[in-house]
Amino acid sequence: MFLSPYTDKAKGILSEQRFVKLTAAIEQEQETNQRRMHDLTEMMHYSDEQESDVKTFISEICQYAIITELDAIVLHRLISKILIGDVQKVDGQKRQEVKIVYNFVGEIPGISA
Repeated sequence: MFLSPYTDKAKGILSEQRFVKLTAAIEQEQETNQRRMHDLTEMMHYSDEQESDVKTFISEICQYAIITELDAIVLHRLISKILIGDVQKVDGQKRQEVKIVYNFVGEIPGISA
């Protein structure tokens, strides 16, 4: 990329001022691309970690696909924590929010207790 403007400058086709502007733009683009590459590499690493956690969770959950009793061993193996909200009265009925945070994958949206 840099060679073409340099060659044009050496031949006198490109002025010194234009050459400086072009090289500055090329360097800026290179810095932007390097930052973007760094950000994408970090995102890929995070994605790989998430994929590994999901695979581990699937492996664990498959062992307990047909459980008949939720005992302490199963509970500690699959669930990180259970969050229980305050009791609220809605339409004359008591309601309480319960969130389950699973090991490896966290809270699963759409699943409510």
